[in-house]
Amino acid sequence: MFNKYVVLLRMKYVEMFAYQLATIVWMTGSMIQPLITMIVWMNIYQAQAQSFVLYFIVLIFVERLTSAWDVWELDREIREGTFSYHIVRPLHPVHWAIAENIVYKGLFLVILIPVWIITALFVPALRLHLSGTQWLLFIAALLLGAAIRFMFSYTFGLLGFWITKVTAIYSMFEAVSLFFSGRIAPLSLLPPVMQQISFVLPFRYMIGFPIDIVTGAATGPNMAYGFLGSIIWALLLFAMLGWLWKAGLKKNQAVGG
Repeated sequence: MFNKYVVLLRMKYVEMFAYQLATIVWMTGSMIQPLITMIVWMNIYQAQAQSFVLYFIVLIFVERLTSAWDVWELDREIREGTFSYHIVRPLHPVHWAIAENIVYKGLFLVILIPVWIITALFVPALRLHLSGTQWLLFIAALLLGAAIRFMFSYTFGLLGFWITKVTAIYSMFEAVSLFFSGRIAPLSLLPPVMQQISFVLPFRYMIGFPIDIVTGAATGPNMAYGFLGSIIWALLLFAMLGWLWKAGLKKNQAVGG
């Protein structure tokens, strides 16, 4: 499996650089919404401006490293019949998607980390003072968040075996995610009722929880509950993905291609 992943990663690396402009536009475009939102909140809460700088810059980092787009590709490929090419290959199609995710996020890390270090020289709010344990907890939460978001997207994509335009339904969940994941505002600014609801939905664990570790908002019981929720959702989505895959293969009636 290791050798297969080496080949997959190399292929996805070459594929990404075949579309360099599209990759750069996508990366740059994804940063616009958090930056605009940051400016809005900084003007509303001027006394807390520096904390919003840290929050939304970490948001850009976490949001990109947990991003998932497989639902859009699966929806198109299943609908057009080209997904059949992946089914007959000896390696599960999910591994191709995982390899693509790793390459994209690895490239983003290479670009973002130097930019962060240089920017932190001029913006004190970005100078992180995390202990070794906090770094480990953040990385663990980030990996769990990436896994949850990936499986959430891939699971919705597999619904394409039954639903003609699954991306329309997924877009509705993305709109809900804007509020409950912490992408519009820190979760602490939500009304108490919405904060309670966020604990039982997967979106908080995709983005908000890793950010809270960096900003210091997740401590004690909140930290334990965050990891517990992350693990539960990761296991649930893993089981759901496996079940939908098996059921989808029986349902698959590919045309076109």
